[in-house]
Amino acid sequence: MKFMRKILLVCLSIILLVGCDYTSKKIVKNELRDLSAHSYLGGGINLVYAENSGGMLGLGIGTSEKTKLIIFRYFVVLMLALLFIYTITNKRISKGSIIAFIFIFSGGIGNLIDRFTNNGRVIDFIVMRILNYHTGIFNLADLYITTGVVLLVFLSLLNKYYKPESTE
Repeated sequence: MKFMRKILLVCLSIILLVGCDYTSKKIVKNELRDLSAHSYLGGGINLVYAENSGGMLGLGIGTSEKTKLIIFRYFVVLMLALLFIYTITNKRISKGSIIAFIFIFSGGIGNLIDRFTNNGRVIDFIVMRILNYHTGIFNLADLYITTGVVLLVFLSLLNKYYKPESTE
């Protein structure tokens, strides 16, 4: 893939995904902030407003504000910058890996926007239930990150266990 085309496609994809995450959080903040949970699909999807000052599933909530600032803002900015540079400059990266990294990068940026504009807190609002099991509360950015990681694992396993036989 040509370098400029690669940058354009990656950046446009990130803008689209971050825009969807940002818009969903704005809608949730305006519409659900002071309301009780809304259930859809027979309780399979529940929307409820929450603010999370920690990481995934509240990890790190009990740590000091200075530690959270360093980890959840500055360290994440550094890691996302390195991921972006790697994705753009690696000439041997597969298209599937580019897509996975776009999801991870977009999710990271989406949550960073919240952290910098919402006093270090991320807006979460989705809880999914299947039978007696439910997820923790999350947002679209978290879904993007999870999708990207699952895709990377899948591609890695596919690459490791499926090697097409040579036709020579």
